[in-house]
Amino acid sequence: MLVDSFGSIALYGSLAIITGFAIHILSQLVAKSDPKKPPVVFHFVPWLGNAVVFGMQPIKFLQDCQKKYGDIFTFKMAGMTITACMGADGNQFVFNSKQNLSSAAAAYNHMTKYVFGSDVVYDAPHNIFMEQKRFIKAALGADNFRKHVPMITSECNEFFEKNLSGSTGVVDAHTMFSKLIINTASRCLMGKEIRSNLDDGPVAKLYYDLDQGFQPINMMFPNLPLPSYKRRDIANQKMTALYASIIKRRRDENDNIEQSNSDILQTLMESSYKDGTPLPDEHIAHMMIAVLFGGQHTSATTATWTMLELAARPDIMKELRQEMIDKLGSLKAELTFDNLKDLTLLEACVRETLRLHPPIFTMMRKVIADKLVYEKTGHTIPKDHVLFAAPGVTQVDDKYFNNPTKYDPYRWIEKTDPVHAMEVGADANEDYGFGAVGISSKSPFLPFGAGRHRCIGEQFGYLQLKAVIATFLTTFDIDYPEGSKGVPEPDYTSMVVIPKHPCDIRYKRRQ
Repeated sequence: MLVDSFGSIALYGSLAIITGFAIHILSQLVAKSDPKKPPVVFHFVPWLGNAVVFGMQPIKFLQDCQKKYGDIFTFKMAGMTITACMGADGNQFVFNSKQNLSSAAAAYNHMTKYVFGSDVVYDAPHNIFMEQKRFIKAALGADNFRKHVPMITSECNEFFEKNLSGSTGVVDAHTMFSKLIINTASRCLMGKEIRSNLDDGPVAKLYYDLDQGFQPINMMFPNLPLPSYKRRDIANQKMTALYASIIKRRRDENDNIEQSNSDILQTLMESSYKDGTPLPDEHIAHMMIAVLFGGQHTSATTATWTMLELAARPDIMKELRQEMIDKLGSLKAELTFDNLKDLTLLEACVRETLRLHPPIFTMMRKVIADKLVYEKTGHTIPKDHVLFAAPGVTQVDDKYFNNPTKYDPYRWIEKTDPVHAMEVGADANEDYGFGAVGISSKSPFLPFGAGRHRCIGEQFGYLQLKAVIATFLTTFDIDYPEGSKGVPEPDYTSMVVIPKHPCDIRYKRRQ
């Protein structure tokens, strides 16, 4: 009888699940949609929604939905209700939405505050966050950049001697550039103390534990009782304490008496909020963690994709070296902040990589007003919907770029693509408290975002990438190993879009 009872429970349970699925599917097929709201993408599984197909090929999913539903549509993903706003107009709508209508903090802070720490970035009031961005931007000026370039090239040469000492070999491009980028970034921005503890010291392990808090699961479940979450929290505490000890030593020893520290840490130590309050040491530490994460993943990924694309294009590598000879006089010329500006093809290669392989292809805001109206179409977007801007889609749209899937850095020099004839919005001159934004949110090319939350590290990012790539190309010839299929497919399972493994390149030291 007990067996029969369990069998009945299982049967009724199965019937209930099947009935629930049937009702869920029929409700989407039969019920009339509200014309005032964006069309909803069909999905089979409640809560999970379109997560699987989005996770496998997100760009294709968004492109297919755009063709079927238009430039605005809603889909479900892992408990979130997401409204995607496509095209250049969609970018402008999301990035220029007013603070009291939609919020980046509401979309991201549940994850970032555990990695960065409290009271900074999205965990700070908006006006305080804008001040914090202004402090960091003050450290990213030409005077410091002039000091940074020789630091970057020195780090590159030391890394190559240590890790690529043979005349030829095969190396995992992403692993290599991840290490190299964090070395150069820490030397320039984090301070000498962090750099000295990076190679074999505790910082590398702490960074790894923090990095594990920046995974897709953390976006959906920011604080689970799992070992990786506990290690994340402990790492934040230890990094905060480490920065506090560095700050104390610098002050006690009057370390910057000769203005020798050109890093962000020193700038923050000497900064005060508008009310005259100096930045608390804890704020400084948490901001430094945020800076470390803000650029490391994106720059490492961009350097990797650039070299993977160039490995398939020996013609472009030849032109890059010729540009250095023509503009700098020799491949052995010392790279500087000023002469890097002359390498237009090199910058075009980085720009084209960011277009074709954006590290972050969508950017989010959460609707916090009772409703939000997309004036272009008249659709109403309800409270708690997550807004998606999708620069990763507009950047490969033939409406804006000729032959958009081709890696063609010359498009940025010849400027024959439709994007170059687009009218620039006045919001490019908007100042939210950290200087002019510098680019209109209506642009289809927004690898650094736009509006009040635009990344302030763009100039350093280009400088770092150009110096690293130029140093690599003057030191090595590269191609793909035998049996390789060429440029890998993108891996969308991480927060930043890295290449699928293997992503090996073969290097040969130049004479």
